[in-house]
Amino acid sequence: MSESSNADTPSTGGAAPVAPTLDGVSRTLLIPLLARAEAQSLWPGVAFDDAAARDLAARLAVDRAEVGTDPFPMRLCISRSLAIEEALGTLLSEPIERTLVLLACGLDTLPVRLDATLAPARRARVRRWVCADLPPVVALRDQLLPASERIRHVRAALPDQLDEIAAALDETRPVFILEGVLPYLDAAQVADCLAALGRLAPAGADLLVDGYHPALLAFSRLGNTFRRMRTRFRFGIADPRDYAGMAPRIHFHAQQNLLRPLPWHHRKRAWLPSLAAGGKPLATLAQLELTPSAEGVNSLRSVRHD
Repeated sequence: MSESSNADTPSTGGAAPVAPTLDGVSRTLLIPLLARAEAQSLWPGVAFDDAAARDLAARLAVDRAEVGTDPFPMRLCISRSLAIEEALGTLLSEPIERTLVLLACGLDTLPVRLDATLAPARRARVRRWVCADLPPVVALRDQLLPASERIRHVRAALPDQLDEIAAALDETRPVFILEGVLPYLDAAQVADCLAALGRLAPAGADLLVDGYHPALLAFSRLGNTFRRMRTRFRFGIADPRDYAGMAPRIHFHAQQNLLRPLPWHHRKRAWLPSLAAGGKPLATLAQLELTPSAEGVNSLRSVRHD
């Protein structure tokens, strides 16, 4: 993951604060961070602004050369961020409280962005955020994006080391957000991950999951961003409806084509993988549902009866 409970940032005992570093952290988390920070130059006129990402990139003194010069994956990250914000806005229009769980959160500034843009009634339906990632990433996040009463940081590792996430959940219906992590797992691990999330939410949950056609992942290695980082993708999905067959209780609801919002001149380089994909979307955000288990149904009936 790009990823018990909350611990306070260690005291420096009066010494100067330790400068944040990326030691032990995958450089791939820089791709979406710089994409959000540089959104206006990468995609002029896009209705997206992330001041928090710009601040983080400056504080980390990120060397742009580390990420490469290929703008395509970064523009795709911007489109993905927009799609997630739109989907969460729709889910939060329902009159129930939610716990929003960012899996493999990296340095995602989504909690900050959403808090600034949501209408007050929808913002009030967010009981808390749970931001989960590997311990080195959580340590970095603690320095740069400190936890708060509404934002909890926990350690976790996909597919199924999720105990601290379980401890952070309550009766609130969760929304699990899997952004930019499943391609690094193999198919068996993706299935295990979906099954593990089902065990975390016996009463049901919503999932937002991005997915990439194998043709796009194969062609992505031609760009210098992933080639420079020696990235290995292990899981692609040609049809997001196939998530429903990978684990119990998963139902497919809808998908957004992440390439479609990009101006044509920013997506024309995808014509060859599109041809290989036979016209199927190359990059999507799928909205899935974990339906209640038998145990969860009985629990809900008990609560309603009480």
